Amino acid sequence: MLFHIQTLSLFFVLSVSSAFAQDSLNMIRLAQWHDTTLPIASPGNLKVRYSGCWGLAVNGREYAILGGARHVLVFDVTTPTQPELVGKFEGQTNTVWREFKSYKNRVYAVSDATSEGLMILDFSRAPDTIVQTYFSNQIFRSAHTITLDTSSGRIYLNGSNIAFGGLAILDVSQNPDKPTLIGTYALPGGYIHDSYVRGDTVYASCGFDGYFIYDCRNAGVDTPRTIASLSPTGGYHHNSWLSTDGRYAYLTEEIPSGRPVIVLDLAGIADNDLVIRTTFLDPFLPAGTYNAIPHNVYIKDNLLFNSQYEDGLLVYDISNPVEPKLVAYYDTHPQNTSYNTYYGCWGNYPWLPSGTIIAGDMQNGLQLLRLTGPVSTLPEPQHPVVRISPNPATDHVQVRWMGGPRPQRVRLWSAAGQLALEQPWPDAEGDLRLNTTQLPAGIYTLELMTSMGLPFSRRMAVVR
Repeated sequence: MLFHIQTLSLFFVLSVSSAFAQDSLNMIRLAQWHDTTLPIASPGNLKVRYSGCWGLAVNGREYAILGGARHVLVFDVTTPTQPELVGKFEGQTNTVWREFKSYKNRVYAVSDATSEGLMILDFSRAPDTIVQTYFSNQIFRSAHTITLDTSSGRIYLNGSNIAFGGLAILDVSQNPDKPTLIGTYALPGGYIHDSYVRGDTVYASCGFDGYFIYDCRNAGVDTPRTIASLSPTGGYHHNSWLSTDGRYAYLTEEIPSGRPVIVLDLAGIADNDLVIRTTFLDPFLPAGTYNAIPHNVYIKDNLLFNSQYEDGLLVYDISNPVEPKLVAYYDTHPQNTSYNTYYGCWGNYPWLPSGTIIAGDMQNGLQLLRLTGPVSTLPEPQHPVVRISPNPATDHVQVRWMGGPRPQRVRLWSAAGQLALEQPWPDAEGDLRLNTTQLPAGIYTLELMTSMGLPFSRRMAVVR
């Protein structure tokens, strides 16, 4: 049975919240979607029906993607109180793991413990139609998770079978429906469970072996270079996300239960000096054999969204990055009154333009949430104001800094992800002139780096 729970969810939230004060704070549920007839793929008694989730805004509409045991499920959530199932793409077998990332108007799906390879969904003609343009295991059979650098169009397959559990890199920048293999790499950190990528620098969560940072810009020509690493910390490094300014990484350790989120200072990355500044954990249920488990964290501006399994979705204000403050939460899994390991909120997606937050609960399905109260109006971080001209460029491009954090350097990346130009920003205020006479015609990404990370990028063209 398929059902939308707009009115039922309102009653449910109110009735549960009156009995358990921890069930929600500054967050409401707009709708839930759950189909009890869908297959279950579960080790033991977990009854896992759903896994990873993602989101996409295209052609004026918003979509949620949710992993089912057998299917990739696509919902139109433009009206978030009435999610509509608009796509149901069947895999080859039941699996507990499905993960997604997006590039332009495509969604890329992988699964673990199967031989499905890669599935590509084309949203360019949505809402009229959503098309599966690719579903093949010719390049690889399985990957645990997928990461995608939208500036270069490179896909990073974590825990890929063709890389012996390491990293495999694909390119979809030339044709988003025809991936090409750049290379496979067994790296010093060994198995990669998940990774975060920015500017083709990969921040890899390598299980009990620790946290490794790799420079993959020249992948395909050279083996990725290890920039820095964090020694094993006693927990299983599961996922991470970088603060908007790039100064801090927030790391989750899934095993054993009760491991807090780590705040890692990356200021000394060039000297392999990574410093744990603090850790934090907010459990809502009584600890017993198990405790709270932060699973997947994502960052939008100065808010960190933590899918913490049986506790649901927790939101932290990280305006002060080393003093995270819990400002909102919603329990997507209220049926558990004690910790039982792997139930509840798997992941979330907080970047839809409307402010709708997508969360996936392994047993309860799609949850559409929204922040309320003062947390929804927290100040945005300050970004540089930059003007580039001419665009398209012929023999030069002028970059003007007009306020915000001062840039430290400028890089120009080709569509294939190769570094074309790099130049430091002059000490004095003013314009920076980049000579483009030696560059081939094409589309490039202009990237401004501050001392704290990567806050700004913009596409530009070079013509002849």
